Amino acid sequence: MRRPTEAADDLQDDFDLDDDFVSHGDSGGDSGGEEEVLGVEGGPAKKRARNEPASAAITAGEKRREKRRKKSAQRAPAAPGKFVVPQDTSDQAALWNKYMLKAHPGMTQLELGDVGLQAQHMYTAEKEPEAGPTFLEDLARTAVSTGRGKNKVAFGAPQVLVICSSALRAVELVRRLRPVSRRPVAKLFSRHIKVDEQKQLLRGTAMDVAVGTPNRIRRLLGDGDLKVNRLRLVVVDCWQDSKMRVVLDMDDTRDDLFTIWRELLLPASKNPDHAFKMRLV
Repeated sequence: MRRPTEAADDLQDDFDLDDDFVSHGDSGGDSGGEEEVLGVEGGPAKKRARNEPASAAITAGEKRREKRRKKSAQRAPAAPGKFVVPQDTSDQAALWNKYMLKAHPGMTQLELGDVGLQAQHMYTAEKEPEAGPTFLEDLARTAVSTGRGKNKVAFGAPQVLVICSSALRAVELVRRLRPVSRRPVAKLFSRHIKVDEQKQLLRGTAMDVAVGTPNRIRRLLGDGDLKVNRLRLVVVDCWQDSKMRVVLDMDDTRDDLFTIWRELLLPASKNPDHAFKMRLV
């Protein structure tokens, strides 16, 4: 008995039909007709009429691909958006506290109330600079005083301290902030500068503005070489890098950043002789 021929179009149930390989035929697209195909033994064989029209098969293929696209979209991580710092200082304090809790998930709300940023910790200028590309420079000028006071010795004691995410970012900010003061802007980061050299520089250099990274600033503040007796404004630079990260949320900066506040700046802020405040930009 002769075995029945199997046509090439008799697809398996789990075969994924691609639209590019669906034939629309030369006979005007009659859905009920038959096509002549080559049998497995070389002779002509009649193909069974399809139960569904070609258009239905195309639709089925599109549905399968759409289902795969949805699954891929669910697996793919969401693209991070632009980090926006709120203009209101109370909202900035709330944003800081949110990231502090993220960095220290074991912290309770009661503990956060003791060590978190509050409205009284936030810096506001008598005349706020207008938003724009020179906002940081204009804000720093509001905190740099040229008058003489009881804390006139400026060795290692800036009036403005900017904390940023990397040495490259610090170099950029140093260039931008040079016009703010006639004194040199201190570079407080580890790249190409040894900590002992930095300490010696701080002990003999008068400054109004300093820019650095959390790890080096934490070290210099903790050792007492970087002083807060003239400090008026601490800026947390929330610039995003090419990977859309900010200093508040980077693995290699956030621990040092929040430690600077909790263990060094917050205790110093309770000294009535010190009058510095925080600001996120």
